Amino acid sequence: MARPRPRRFSVTALLTVLVAAAALLGACGLPRGSTPVQIPPDDVPYGLLATPTTGPTPTAPPGVLMVPGTIYLADAQQKLVPVGVQVPAASAAPLLQGLLNRLAVGPSDRERARGLITDLGPASTIVVRSISSGTASIDLQSISQDPSASKLPVAVGQIVLTATSVVGVDRVVFVRGGTVLPVPGPDGSTTADALVASDYVGMVAPGQPPVDRTVPLPPLPTPATTTTTTEP
Repeated sequence: MARPRPRRFSVTALLTVLVAAAALLGACGLPRGSTPVQIPPDDVPYGLLATPTTGPTPTAPPGVLMVPGTIYLADAQQKLVPVGVQVPAASAAPLLQGLLNRLAVGPSDRERARGLITDLGPASTIVVRSISSGTASIDLQSISQDPSASKLPVAVGQIVLTATSVVGVDRVVFVRGGTVLPVPGPDGSTTADALVASDYVGMVAPGQPPVDRTVPLPPLPTPATTTTTTEP
């Protein structure tokens, strides 16, 4: 049986490929040569040096157990909308803090695409001071400024509904410097009373499904202390 002859590449075809490759490099505007050179940023094609303009996307550390939770954002009509998020599983106070941290981040790109916004002021920090007998004491701090007066009722509603989405949190009071802070209620009037989810029924966007409240992990047991006595 005769062996198949190996294919021979035509010298002319090889030259044609090399010329075409050289022409392509020239068309791209990139320098040729074996020595590395610095290309001016304006000459880099296709925007390869452009900085992505994506919104913040919170991520969890590897190995952390995540559970579904709910935060509340506002739509274009300033109505409150529940948004499902993932937060680290924890007992009530850390779980609530995780939800409020996510709320402080603001809407993601996907949530903005749905037309959702936040009325919380820029650089807001929301701190859970305590949870006692179903009442969460929350400190709304701001590095720059508080939300404007017209947005405060919605901003407060975002926090109250987010907080009360956690089982075991039924009421919210706002504090600052250890003192209860009067805030605008749903009707705009200032109140220092504890606020509950039902106060904001009229501010929730119509047609929203019921929210499954997030169940926190049980608190860690307090380590038992032992006393050692010695015989006289």
